[in-house]
Amino acid sequence: MTGCAGRWWHTSLVSVLWPHWERLLELLSVFDVVVWMTDGWPLYESRLKGKLHVISKRYTQRIERHNLNLRQHLARLGRKSLSFSKSVELHDKVIGHYLNIKHYQ
Repeated sequence: MTGCAGRWWHTSLVSVLWPHWERLLELLSVFDVVVWMTDGWPLYESRLKGKLHVISKRYTQRIERHNLNLRQHLARLGRKSLSFSKSVELHDKVIGHYLNIKHYQ
């Protein structure tokens, strides 16, 4: 990829993702995030100026792995097996119980 094509691709991607990034920051503002751990993507750097921002794959890999485990475990609830329930209320209770045990302890 030439330098010019790389700049065009980056500019196009940022213009597409910027509104989603702004919405995500708006949703996260209620949690009073102290430390932002990201990879070195320029969109993060430009938007998180003045905040405690750690740029490292070391920490993002651990977070992504945790989220992947959570997604995989929750996906198992959708499989129609012997333990599958047709009750939405029961699914809500099972998911809530799972999150309390696995995610928050």
